[in-house]
Amino acid sequence: MRKSIIKKFKNLKYRHKLTILLVTASLVPMTVLAIYSHFSMSRLVRENELEDTSSILEQTRETIDSQIDIFTSLINYLTYSPDIEEIIDEKNMDSYVAYQKYTQIVDPLLTVPKSYHDAIRQIRLYADSIKVRHEYTLAPLDEIDQEWWSKQMSDDVNVQWIVNRDIPEIAAVRRIYRNRNLDAILCVTLDYNKIFKPLKNVITQETGCMILDKNQNIVFRDENIQDKKLSGENRAEDILKVIQEKYVAVNSVSRENQWNFYLYKSRSLIEKSVYQLLLKEIPLILICVLIIFSIGMCFSRLFTRKIELLTENMDRVNHGSREVTVYSDSQDEVGMLIRSFRRMMEQIDKLISEVYENKIALKEFELKALTAQINPHFLYNSLSIINWMAIKSNQKEISKVTLALSTFYRTALSKGEDMVTVENCIRNIQAYLEIQLVMHDNDFTIQWKIDSEIKDEKVPKLILQPVVENALEHGLDMKEEGEKVLILSFLDEGKDVLLMVEDNGPGMEPEVASTLVTYQAEGYGLKNVNDRICLLYGEKYAIHIVSHTGEGTRVEIRIPKGVKP
Repeated sequence: MRKSIIKKFKNLKYRHKLTILLVTASLVPMTVLAIYSHFSMSRLVRENELEDTSSILEQTRETIDSQIDIFTSLINYLTYSPDIEEIIDEKNMDSYVAYQKYTQIVDPLLTVPKSYHDAIRQIRLYADSIKVRHEYTLAPLDEIDQEWWSKQMSDDVNVQWIVNRDIPEIAAVRRIYRNRNLDAILCVTLDYNKIFKPLKNVITQETGCMILDKNQNIVFRDENIQDKKLSGENRAEDILKVIQEKYVAVNSVSRENQWNFYLYKSRSLIEKSVYQLLLKEIPLILICVLIIFSIGMCFSRLFTRKIELLTENMDRVNHGSREVTVYSDSQDEVGMLIRSFRRMMEQIDKLISEVYENKIALKEFELKALTAQINPHFLYNSLSIINWMAIKSNQKEISKVTLALSTFYRTALSKGEDMVTVENCIRNIQAYLEIQLVMHDNDFTIQWKIDSEIKDEKVPKLILQPVVENALEHGLDMKEEGEKVLILSFLDEGKDVLLMVEDNGPGMEPEVASTLVTYQAEGYGLKNVNDRICLLYGEKYAIHIVSHTGEGTRVEIRIPKGVKP
């Protein structure tokens, strides 16, 4: 059966084959696009629903925060009211005078706010100076134990918001201290239902709302959801677990008292909108499929002629040299294929040329490095004679310089190897700096930072000497005052070896520092070192220079561990 189908397909006219291929090739991306579009639109619908829910919660939370802010300001105002402070501080007031002040001053002060805010049930001051309860406004401090909110108070001097869902009632309480002693407590009790009325107004079918305080206690909870599992839970953590599993939820934190507001709704509400969107997409998909079939049949005829032309061109290439002679000015897929093939061949030729030129450039850099630093071999014999003559003449300084120069060239030659160990690189720089110290009359000091773990790692030879020379010539030599310090670091940086040369010279602007690796100086300079490293390890290992005016300069070179160029 399968072979029969394959045979029939092979025997079809090319035009029909092309029609099938075009339709198939169009249907696949169209299907992917339709699926992607559907999921994108579905995600957008879900995000809009979530954003709307979040916006509703934010507005509701802001409304409640505004009320809380008003009552907090009221408590603060009453706390620092001179009349209240006088009542608290005066502990030996005459009973008659106290009664007059209570009725004429304190009572209006604590009862008038109720006429402006219907959510206020009562404002009462508990003070150590009050001996007997006065109406509903004043009471002795030791009577707070009779209040439901007393056991939930903390030692915080800020306004504390305590909720009792069973009464239901909200208490806004503030402790008042004098000389570190608790002298009074001001309590405003509020109508629970009126405070949380804005939340009740946003609860619709299949939605719910919950508020938790900073101790994860439930302050408010109301929902219009028929869910036995949700309604059967009483602990906040269990409720949140059910909400996360079965519902879409948003939350917002109060800026006034750190209450955490949650608004959640059934996923079915959001999915209903998604299903409606899908029903609208199905007719459009069917129309697109019909259009694809029509276009496939029409264009297959045009494509046949161009494909035959492409076949002839390919035959010429197959019977000729590697040089591509095929050309087409057609703007369709076949024309694009021909032009892409030509560009590909050109790119291959270009890459071959670049690789060849890079290898030549690399050898030139290495040769230039050697010729710039190394004199003929007979120099060793000359240096040995000079050292012997210096010792014989008791010229220790000349002997020291001669030995340093001999070490420098010996480590520079490194038996013809292109890569040297970090230890050998350090010896080379040490020898170079010994000579520089003599030349500079020891007017600078050297600090070494070396991780012993990397001494056997391989680095390109002669990459630090130009950097050190640059630091001396343009850094320390330009410093007119203060101690001159050169710091050389050989550090283990995970997968890389980090080589750093730092000086405390005058430094330069960052913009100038960034151009140092592009400036071709005389001899083997920073640009040559940077080009050599980039050729060996890639552009990401280019030299990094950090400098600021008056703060010195730091040159960082990273060499990957265990990578053979």
